[in-house]
Amino acid sequence: MLGKILGGRYQIIRHLGGGGFGQTYLAGDLHLPGKPQCVVKQLKPRMTDPEALQAARRLFDSEAEALYALGNHEQIPRLFAHFEEGQDFYLVQEFIEGQVLSRELKIQPQFAEIEVIHLLQDLLTVLEFVHQQQVVHRDIKPSNLIRRESDRRLILIDFGAVKQIGVQSLDADEASVTIAVGSSGYMPNEQLAGKPRFSSDVYAVGMLAIQCLTGIYPKKLREDPKTSEIIWRDQVQVSPEFANMLDMMVRYDYRQRYESAKEALEVLRSLTTTAPVAAVLAEPTVVSFDGHLAWLERGDDLFQRQRYKEAIVAYDRVIQAKPDDDVAWFKRGMALENLKRHDDAAASYERVVQLHPHDYLAWYKHACVLVLLQRYDDALPSFERVVQLQPANYWAWHDRGKVLENLQQADEAIASYDRAVQLKPDFQLAVESRKQLLSQLRRVDTLYHLQHYDEALASCDRTIEQDPDDALAWFMRGMALDNLQRYEEAVVAYDRVVELQPDDYVVWFKRGTIMEKLLRYEEAVASYYKVVQIQPDNYWAWYDRGRLLESLHQHEASIASYDRAMQLKPDFQEAVEGRRRVLQQLKSGETVPLEEDDATIASTYQPGGVYKQAAIDLKAHHFQDVLKEYRDRLHPESFLPAPGAEETVISKPKRTEASGVHQLDGSEDTIVSLPKTEDDFQQGASGTQRLEVARPATSTAMNGAGYDRWLNKGRTLEKQKRYAEALNAYDQARELRPDDAALWRCRGNVLYGLERYEEAIVSYQQALTLKPDDEAIYCCVGGAFVRLKHHQDALTCFEQAIQLKPNSHIAWYWRGRALYELRQYADAVQSLEQALTIKPEFQPAMSDRDRIQHQLRALELQT
Repeated sequence: MLGKILGGRYQIIRHLGGGGFGQTYLAGDLHLPGKPQCVVKQLKPRMTDPEALQAARRLFDSEAEALYALGNHEQIPRLFAHFEEGQDFYLVQEFIEGQVLSRELKIQPQFAEIEVIHLLQDLLTVLEFVHQQQVVHRDIKPSNLIRRESDRRLILIDFGAVKQIGVQSLDADEASVTIAVGSSGYMPNEQLAGKPRFSSDVYAVGMLAIQCLTGIYPKKLREDPKTSEIIWRDQVQVSPEFANMLDMMVRYDYRQRYESAKEALEVLRSLTTTAPVAAVLAEPTVVSFDGHLAWLERGDDLFQRQRYKEAIVAYDRVIQAKPDDDVAWFKRGMALENLKRHDDAAASYERVVQLHPHDYLAWYKHACVLVLLQRYDDALPSFERVVQLQPANYWAWHDRGKVLENLQQADEAIASYDRAVQLKPDFQLAVESRKQLLSQLRRVDTLYHLQHYDEALASCDRTIEQDPDDALAWFMRGMALDNLQRYEEAVVAYDRVVELQPDDYVVWFKRGTIMEKLLRYEEAVASYYKVVQIQPDNYWAWYDRGRLLESLHQHEASIASYDRAMQLKPDFQEAVEGRRRVLQQLKSGETVPLEEDDATIASTYQPGGVYKQAAIDLKAHHFQDVLKEYRDRLHPESFLPAPGAEETVISKPKRTEASGVHQLDGSEDTIVSLPKTEDDFQQGASGTQRLEVARPATSTAMNGAGYDRWLNKGRTLEKQKRYAEALNAYDQARELRPDDAALWRCRGNVLYGLERYEEAIVSYQQALTLKPDDEAIYCCVGGAFVRLKHHQDALTCFEQAIQLKPNSHIAWYWRGRALYELRQYADAVQSLEQALTIKPEFQPAMSDRDRIQHQLRALELQT
């Protein structure tokens, strides 16, 4: 594993340890400046059954979400990422510099009573937070506790809940996987039986405390044969009150223990005696070269032992001697925070930022304390100051969004969450915060374009519940259901729209595309015919009607529709080709049964096609404003074609060359596509980017109809995103004719859709062997390399495409994007400028160039 890069960004540095559930590694984050260190935990599910693996995957995701919330505590490592790679699950967490408690016990097997009390205070405090999140740790033991080097506090790691994945058997259900989680000696009987409770963690902490007192490993402690209670008091002398508390923590019957960490902590606090402030003040001043430094060290020591009141007294002594000591003010603020004296803490942090206006951490702590006081108006300027000092601090952007949300400034809050996600795309907390706010505001359009289709659907349902005649809500509901592939329900939604607005041709068009997906071709024909009744000059509707009639072998009617499309647009090449095909079929008597091939030759075109009617006038259309709002609200970045992905067409669009975006009445539909060549933009007559497979005039003579049939079947299945079946069809065609470069390219596309990027590259390379001068195939290879995060290889491909076609603004554009990922910002700008020289109105290049230049200016200002 040494040197291996996981998740495209985490490079393994060394092995830290491992056990039955997986391995732990130290890694560097290649995506952040300085490659900061983090911990990567590899979890290996012990299963091969696909259903069991899927259940483990769901469990892994839900447990990782819980760890995101737990990572908000300063004594729990933050979870940076979770992902699956090669059927192994990976967690990436904050790296804690310090010593594991198990090593500390080897050096010093026994602790004094006061040391154990302080250890319990530290551990029960963080465990109280864990239990408040409704999480049972299940695996508290010395090796899962780290004494942090910076402040000597205990850090709780390795939450056993995630280990559930490792113990699921082939036929186990999700409820049964907790049985074996835990460590012998620290695990009570109810946890051993698979029914852990909060008091199970209390038991483990009690056993740890007894081990620290006695120096005896828990499994070696004797038990009372009658009661099964632990016998330990004869091994060490401790105060009776403390011994009674420990006995209560480790009772055999969980009903006799403290119910949670909170209850145990309250008892411990009642036993803890701390020196009064007066006594501390009366202690002789430590003699040193500089007296205030001695008080600072005393304050730090008291702080580490959680004696916060006394620590504050020591810090005050420092401040008396040196009023401008910002470190003492800052530490005083932290001690006040721990005592929940938030007003006083805010005052201390205010003093720090007065002394050092550029101390972003003090501004951040000041803002957080004000949030706890619900002084949101005062907190906002402090968060603003943090993001000014640290524009890439995604946590500050998220917390700023929360404050804005509490101030009912919804749009500004959403923008702040957007910035946090832009800085860290896998920042799940910001994603969820934004999603919840959008759902509350019923911003269906934004939820839809962020691909939160379930939430968009729920918002539509709430609107419809209040107003059953809201046509816009029904329309958006249909689009969300379409993307969720719940096509039958989408039809119901569109039917409701046309019931409310019978002359809305856009909805009739959407209904036609859904009917095609459901293979209900007659109803699709009827929907497209309804469009041409409303808009007689809509040549795309005539074309789509003709295409489906061709699929149904209604040749005369199909020719009539193609003719009408050609009358309206004489240079409409797709209609010309369609008419030619039908005439050939009539001449040869050749037909292809639908039941054998799902669709005929004509179905190689995307259902619904591309809505390229230049004379569309939708100014009076009911949906104009909301569809325009989609474009205005989304950053241009969200419309860019992403390398290597198959397009998903949201509506019947008019293609805009500048952005790879389809437009409908001023609206824009998000397209995710392979890097397009200039020819692709010019030819784009169907709703998706088509990789046209030329049908050689001699193919029938060479291989019969079999090759064409398998090829067309593959195309149809690919459009339905049934990639595995499409791959099989293309492989069958390949057996009949392995020398077709376009077929290898199509095969690469479905492998890409299956996320089998390495195999996709092999297929594309075979296409290049057959057609080495095709710059579009080089772009496809580059797109696959982008998905693999192999940006240098991607750059090489895009540069080869440029050599073959120097005036390809698309290749120049993607070359710029690859250079940006490689942090070659100046070269990236030059490449984007070249794309704009070739095509000045190319909006994606313009947007990316401006964004990179803005970042470069910001960096110059910081330096």
